[in-house]
Amino acid sequence: MSRTTRTTRDRWPAAGGSVLAAVAVLAVTAAPVQAAPLPRDTVRVSTGLNGALPDNQSWSKGVSADGHYALFTSWATNLVSQPAGSARDAYVRDLRTGRTERVNLADDGSALNGFTDYVAINADGRYVAFESDAENVVPGLPVPGRTEVYLRDRRTGRTELVSGAPAATDGDRFHASYAPSISANGRYVAFVSARTDLVPGLVPGPRGDGPSLARPYTWDYNIYLTDRWTGKTRLVSLGVDGKPGDSMSLNPTISADGRTIGFTSFADNLVPAEQTPALTAPAAEAAASARAATNPAATIPAATIPAAIDVEQAPGADLALPRAVREGAAQANLSRPTTGTYYTYDVESGRISAASLDLDGKLGAAGFDATISPDGRRAVYALPEPGGSTNGHRYHLVLYVRDLRKGTVTKVSGGLPGTTSVGTSDHGSITADNRWIYFSSAADNLVAGPQHPGWDVYRQDLRTGRTERVATAPDGSSGNGSSIDPSVDARGHAVVFGSTSGNLVAGTTGPASEGYQVFARTDGHHGDGDDQGQDEDR
Repeated sequence: MSRTTRTTRDRWPAAGGSVLAAVAVLAVTAAPVQAAPLPRDTVRVSTGLNGALPDNQSWSKGVSADGHYALFTSWATNLVSQPAGSARDAYVRDLRTGRTERVNLADDGSALNGFTDYVAINADGRYVAFESDAENVVPGLPVPGRTEVYLRDRRTGRTELVSGAPAATDGDRFHASYAPSISANGRYVAFVSARTDLVPGLVPGPRGDGPSLARPYTWDYNIYLTDRWTGKTRLVSLGVDGKPGDSMSLNPTISADGRTIGFTSFADNLVPAEQTPALTAPAAEAAASARAATNPAATIPAATIPAAIDVEQAPGADLALPRAVREGAAQANLSRPTTGTYYTYDVESGRISAASLDLDGKLGAAGFDATISPDGRRAVYALPEPGGSTNGHRYHLVLYVRDLRKGTVTKVSGGLPGTTSVGTSDHGSITADNRWIYFSSAADNLVAGPQHPGWDVYRQDLRTGRTERVATAPDGSSGNGSSIDPSVDARGHAVVFGSTSGNLVAGTTGPASEGYQVFARTDGHHGDGDDQGQDEDR
């Protein structure tokens, strides 16, 4: 494995509660090398009753840290015996027994009469957080039909409202809450919300762009954290001016212990200007586009508004945006943002830090699938690189891992030695020992041998740089469809992903399907020579 190391130092003056520090960014490029294929044991997760094929498509959403339960959403109506109440529901599959249960249920156990897109599962699979616009989730909803975040206790069979408020004063049905992320023990839930009443006494942001007939949505989404044990909620995306972020924040991920939260934001007021590293060229372009798109009050001539950065995104990456934005509610003359700055929030100190740095220490605009490691020590994000992509975009995304303590930045999906990657890589998921990272990629130069056109799932050993294809047929050949969205458990024993391939499971040789289904690959260990130990540089 070849490595290139550079060190840059940015001195950040003390301001806004920060300390004077010299920040070293060590750049490490891990060059993938070919290795033996993984043990081949793949099962279908989205399976209908009595082993039938599902009657619609499904999407991979996660796996419990203990590797016991797979989490997914589906439009299928034949996964469980209880009739579906909506078009898209959330399910948990027991990977040991093969039992599937619907988990976005009302408190009385009935099916919901609304959609669920965003879900999260805690470490042992007891708790599932989900969002829904259903009117029948719990009794006494202040605004029936508004999208809110809930939590289902699979042990007790109860469902509770998470995105509630001591005094529900915000009656706007378009001020939605969504995208939950849950701590290992289920105590803390981070989520996105446009509600204005979650934190008593909080001064609203400066724009106040409420809904109207012409614009029935808002860009004023912020990140919140609710402590279920105390019932208290705090604002995470709090600006240095004491006000909420001045533009949209999205995609929160909480560490296992609930002490660190990673999130994407277009806001300009989260970090003091003197503490913000220099922007990469794509980041500057993306920031201008996002600022124009998310602040309609800005006096920017229409002719000078840049289009959203033309970057090849991973399938489904735009799900990080609110449903109203994805479904075309944004102003017609403005493009939707495609990248944003990735930040981390320290719950104990309340400090927000810019995390998505490139190898030169410049701040990049990351794809929407950025995340943090279970211990909160690593940030995993994908940054745009020029040179086009396999689908003709100006930029493609390349995956990076940053050690938030040491400042070390590792380029994960750069391609085999002597090659240049031109396909996007994103949706990283990292094991608890910070050794293995699983990710989706459209690149055709990550492993040697015959290449698979389209998206595939890979993993890389961050100690050795070894990269392997994960979504393979029983004979070790590539799947015959596209594979995306891997989620790995804490120890690397199980990885859950979506695929259109028809040849991943032993005894099946069908063609690729038009829609995605969910699969799990279970392995007894990481691979030859793995010690399953703790992170050796903690």
